[in-house]
Amino acid sequence: MPQQSNILRGEGELLPELKISMGQLLLMQLTTHGTRVAHINPHTGKEQTFQHILDTSRRLAVYLQREGLKANDTIAVCSENNLEFCIPVCAAFYLGAIACPLNPLYSERELKHALFISKPKYIFISMISFNGMRKVFRELHWSPKILMLTDGSNNVSWASMYKVISNVSNNDANALQAAPVNLDDHVTAILCSSGTTGLPKGVMLTDKNITTVISIFMNTNTIPENAVSLSLLPFFHAYSFVLMVLGLLKGNCSVVFSRFEEKLFLQYIEKYRIEYLPVVPSLMVFLAKHPLVDKYDLSCVKTIWSGAAPLSKEIQQAVAKRLNITSVKQGYGLTETTLAVLRSPDEKEKLGSVGVIVSGMSAKVIPIGEYETDEALGPNCEGELCFKGDLIMKGYYNDEKSTRAIIDKDGWLHTGDVGYYDEDGYFFIVDRIKELIKYKGYQVPPAELEAILLTCPGIQDAAVIGIPNDKTGELPMAFVVKEENSNICEKDIIQYVNGKNFQYHI
Repeated sequence: MPQQSNILRGEGELLPELKISMGQLLLMQLTTHGTRVAHINPHTGKEQTFQHILDTSRRLAVYLQREGLKANDTIAVCSENNLEFCIPVCAAFYLGAIACPLNPLYSERELKHALFISKPKYIFISMISFNGMRKVFRELHWSPKILMLTDGSNNVSWASMYKVISNVSNNDANALQAAPVNLDDHVTAILCSSGTTGLPKGVMLTDKNITTVISIFMNTNTIPENAVSLSLLPFFHAYSFVLMVLGLLKGNCSVVFSRFEEKLFLQYIEKYRIEYLPVVPSLMVFLAKHPLVDKYDLSCVKTIWSGAAPLSKEIQQAVAKRLNITSVKQGYGLTETTLAVLRSPDEKEKLGSVGVIVSGMSAKVIPIGEYETDEALGPNCEGELCFKGDLIMKGYYNDEKSTRAIIDKDGWLHTGDVGYYDEDGYFFIVDRIKELIKYKGYQVPPAELEAILLTCPGIQDAAVIGIPNDKTGELPMAFVVKEENSNICEKDIIQYVNGKNFQYHI
């Protein structure tokens, strides 16, 4: 791993830089994939081809164009995962507009806040988001137009997407050309940040950000060629949103889950022979510990990628052993980094590590509490992770102050995550700076306690928070979910944690 002054730079070949917009690229690739199956709804068995996505999204783009939607206007998609989610996203890309995916389960306050960030001219919603949208709609002073993603809702006053595009001819749709944009500067999507410092902010991702992901990942085994992949993680989240776009470009078939149910999750993996599972640590805990897992044939699974939060090596090992696979990998990224900036390499991985810096990106670890600093720490020194390169967002939408607070004058994005790298350049996440528990002046990482608790027999899941205490400053409090038929009690758990040589006995 080459480094200079403790700055690590990703190795490996990149695809040649793409000189076309996301709209042009999607039109080209969807045409290439043709009548192959793109998405399957496992709950209904309905299949959707790439050709259907191409035809429907082009017709929608023509309709929106006729209605006056222009480049750099915003449209929102507020929906659970479904076969229609990608269609307005593609249409926005063709027109040079900005796609803004939103969580359909936002509270009224969160939904209004998110909508006021981007002020979309069109909002595409599902029935799940209908009631929430109806409650806040009157407060949206710019009067956006609402379209339902699907037909068949008789008691809904808003028209469906399919109804409004019914008058667009095939000839007009086929004649659609992608709008020209400035690839380096044009914002193609605004995604909501995780909101760890308050209400979410609007993260601006450019055509360059997403085409850089393509250059980095399209020639790797991130999504194996012709593999059937899982789309369970919500499309409004950056991780799954970008994977959805990559799948459309690469031609993968995805099984699109609108919800998680334990039995259905396992049943559909078996039925559709899903090979590639992008998941989060809570799903890894389920795969490692739940008794239902042994009742299904999951031998089809070849690769599991875990992201969005740290995964303990014990759970990683447990899943690999239980499913009899060798490829259980981790990645690390933020909404602000488009997708993973750290990932387990194809050829070698280390248990507990989130991987190495990806091609074309740079990384450094700096002392906690510093910002404008030239100091970069060496191997095995814990500090704040910082990244630089073409995956870093353009900034927060209409929020220069917050942008300057996370991206310094030299272009380094400060993640707020604590970690370190070893002599081989493999990174390990310790915790978030803002979430460290202050115990008698010591910084106690909740993730470290959670990892220990998850190894305890009788515990299915665990979360640790800090609670105020006059004598110590803060004390860690654990919330645990017991395994079925477990008789474990509070005393047993405390004894178990203290018996693990944890540095701070409680």
